[in-house]
Amino acid sequence: MMRSPSLTRKTRYKNGRLVRTYDWNGLQVDVYDSARNAILVIELFHDEELQPDDKAQLLIRMLFPDPAETVAMAGGQLGELLIHITWEAFGLDISADGRHASEQEAAVFDFEEDAGRIRASLLQCFGIGWDEASRQLSYADMCSLLGMLLEADTETPFQQAIYYRTAKPPKRTKTNADFCDAFEARRKHFALGSAAEDAESSANDKAASMFAAAKRAAQKGA
Repeated sequence: MMRSPSLTRKTRYKNGRLVRTYDWNGLQVDVYDSARNAILVIELFHDEELQPDDKAQLLIRMLFPDPAETVAMAGGQLGELLIHITWEAFGLDISADGRHASEQEAAVFDFEEDAGRIRASLLQCFGIGWDEASRQLSYADMCSLLGMLLEADTETPFQQAIYYRTAKPPKRTKTNADFCDAFEARRKHFALGSAAEDAESSANDKAASMFAAAKRAAQKGA
């Protein structure tokens, strides 16, 4: 799910990595929330080899600059903290009860499938390189930047792909058959594959075991 950027969230760097502060239960929690880390977190949820317990331990270390301190601060609510942060920072609902299901949005792009389009479009439109931007921008800010590509006057590969995925097909008449056929061909060309379409639901499918693992991690200490 796309996240909204904030001009008031505290931002700094630690160990050369972007850190921003999130509020949770009246406490301030530092989080590694760069766009690059967001993609790594998403990949973690989709990993078929790691066990839920291992994922929970890795997630804690991927998200928090001071894992031990954060776990101690969360106490017995580490699972709730992880649910809150992954939703607020990355739009991922890992709750067992699917509490954010009504807020989920249909995916119109995929970082893996559209990687080449995103790289080329950022360079073409803004002169920005993905590698540097993904480390310096939060996931929310990166999503906002990608949204700006759709508003730009310059047609980019990313803008073109999103258009054909979301535009209403033209109504077929006796005189526009060739145009309609061409539109449908482009729509199929730019369509997301099944892996991308199932990405968000796949993360949610693993939520129950992830949530249980997080609670076990809280009991054992990370």
